[in-house]
Order: sequence, then structure tokens, then C-alpha cells
Amino acid sequence: MEQDRGTSPDPRSGYLVAAVVEEHAQLVKLRRALATQREGVAAGSPETVETASHRVAHAVMTLDEARRRREDLVAHLGVRGNARLDALEAHHGPINGLADARAALREEAAAVLRDLEVTQEVLQSALRAGDAYLQSLFASVTDAYPATADTRAAAPAHETGRLLNTEA
Repeated sequence: MEQDRGTSPDPRSGYLVAAVVEEHAQLVKLRRALATQREGVAAGSPETVETASHRVAHAVMTLDEARRRREDLVAHLGVRGNARLDALEAHHGPINGLADARAALREEAAAVLRDLEVTQEVLQSALRAGDAYLQSLFASVTDAYPATADTRAAAPAHETGRLLNTEA
């Protein structure tokens, strides 16, 4: 039996809107963690970067769970496959609050992608700067202490075939 678009909505649609709102909240948490990572790099705080990295990983796992939950709810509302939320409304009819929640989710997802790009560049720059610093540090140590240089090439060759030094 097909639902008339004028009848009261399926109560499961409220769960879908709540799932989209929760997914949006998880994206906000991810953006905060990315910002904290950048702040940790700027402050030279490995502990802050590490903590933020764990938060990023947790947010990504939670987002994956939220996405699967949303997909399950869409399937329960009668749309099979990987249907987009706007396709759900075309099939199921308007769902109160879904259009606004969907728009907020898309805007936040776009902001996360921008922040992720910036964060990746910041982290890569910090790694390159750290590598350059270490290279210069080790080069200065090698120059200051010639004994640390490769001494194998400078070692005299030993005579072979002599078992006993009779010159002593």
C-alpha cells in the first residue's frame, strides 16, 4: 500500500532526521579536532597533535557508523540501494526537517573537506620542516666530529697471509 503524500509521515522519518542531525554533529567534532591538530603544529606541541589525531580517528569511525545508520533508515523507509536523501524525499514525500538537516550536513561536509585539505598541508609542511631540521642537525654533528664520518674507507689495508709478526 503506497503512502498518500497528504497523510501523516512515517514515524521512522523522525529517526532519519535525528540521524542526519547527529551526523552533522559528528562532522562538527571532526572539524574541531582538525583545528586542534593545526593549533598543535603551530604551538610545536606533539602531545596536542597526538591527542587531536586520536580525536580525528574516533570522529571518522563514528561518522562511518552514522552513515551506515542513515543508510539503514533510508532502506527501512522503502528506498533500496545507496539512495541520496533528496531521492528519498522524491520517493517518500516531504519529511519535516529533512531538507534543512540535509542542507546543514552538506555545508558542514564541504567545510570539513576544506579543513582537511588545509590540515594535511600543515602536517606535511611540519614533517618536511622536521626532516630538514634533522638533516641539518646530523650534518652539523658529522662536520663537528670527523670521527663520526665513515672511517672504513680511510682504514689501512691489512696484509694477508702473514700469521706471525716476526719484526717485533
